[in-house]
Amino acid sequence: MKVVSITTAFPRSDSDVLIPWIIRLINLLQEKGIETSVFTSSYCGRKSEISNNIKVFRFRYFFKKREKLSHDMSVPEKLKSNKLYFFVLPFFMIFGMISACFYAKNNDFDIIHVHFPFPLALFGIIMKIFSKKPLVMTCHGSEVNMAKKNPVFRKIFNFMLKKADFITVNSTFMKNEVEKIIENKNIEIIPMGAGIGNVSAKETIKKDQKAKTNILFVGRLIEWKGAKYLIDALNLLDPEKFELHIAGDGPEREKLEKQAPENVIFHGYQTGKNLEELYQNADIFVLPSIVDDAGYTEGLGTVLLEAANFSIPSIGTDVGGIPDIIINRKTGLLVPPKDPNALSGAIKTLAEDSALCRELTENAQKHLKNNFSWEVITEKFFEIYSKAVSQNNI
Repeated sequence: MKVVSITTAFPRSDSDVLIPWIIRLINLLQEKGIETSVFTSSYCGRKSEISNNIKVFRFRYFFKKREKLSHDMSVPEKLKSNKLYFFVLPFFMIFGMISACFYAKNNDFDIIHVHFPFPLALFGIIMKIFSKKPLVMTCHGSEVNMAKKNPVFRKIFNFMLKKADFITVNSTFMKNEVEKIIENKNIEIIPMGAGIGNVSAKETIKKDQKAKTNILFVGRLIEWKGAKYLIDALNLLDPEKFELHIAGDGPEREKLEKQAPENVIFHGYQTGKNLEELYQNADIFVLPSIVDDAGYTEGLGTVLLEAANFSIPSIGTDVGGIPDIIINRKTGLLVPPKDPNALSGAIKTLAEDSALCRELTENAQKHLKNNFSWEVITEKFFEIYSKAVSQNNI
């Protein structure tokens, strides 16, 4: 079985910021006998290549110096950062569609799988027209956020989704949002798994009474990640007892650094062993996401899965897909968004109750294994692909 995966970007190296999970998913599918290639955009003239044993086709769409619409940040962030990229966007779409046409004519595959289908579904639809192969679309969140606020985008997205043979989403929240855009379409929830870490018991470290409780936040420093409210919560706690570590970068960093007290440490974007070390040293993990003014919020919150992998008790806000992972007082603590008082209270609760922490992390790991492990995810996609091929051959 051969699959072509269509994505906005594909990691250029192990330290790349966006969608590192795509490599893990494809490699695991390949272990099940599914040969997967990737159709994506170029970056500064980068050519097609074989990366991590995956064939990556990159289409060119602009001059090298300005061919930066994707890869270093999400497309919505890029458009917000510099209005000139709105001029680049039509070229991205036009050359992407032309390249999709040629790719479909010159390559052999059984299934087309589009990640982030707004607007990448157009590439998939073109491939479907020329190849007569089934089309799978997976919504991760950002594309749904873009469509639900704009009535024109909403109609376009509805048209795109109707062309899919199968639709998957990463959370219950996202399924509900997509069902508001398209009715009478079977939508299956298949989340993405943790990027790093393996489920294992974390050794209990006996700390000196003066040792600080380490709080960890991992994520892009953008408005809807809510780091501002976590820093506000920290200001309500004793600075001699708590320390916040922020792993991530983004347009909000400078503002957050000005807001932060001395017991907040900014590590920038971290990967690999450096990120693992931050998780290993953390006592509490917090994901304080909000719904921003544009309607953007957390599609799932896979960093919470990473925290569970490292046996760290987690606190999350009751928005987006977070409640799929955090079941309040069972697999973690849920608090209202934009509520520093509730956040600080939850942090104090976990810092003072080691028995509760053990119970939450044990339950979180069981929940992860049963619902969010890569084995479960890979098997679900394998079943979708098998159904798609079977129906196409009838």
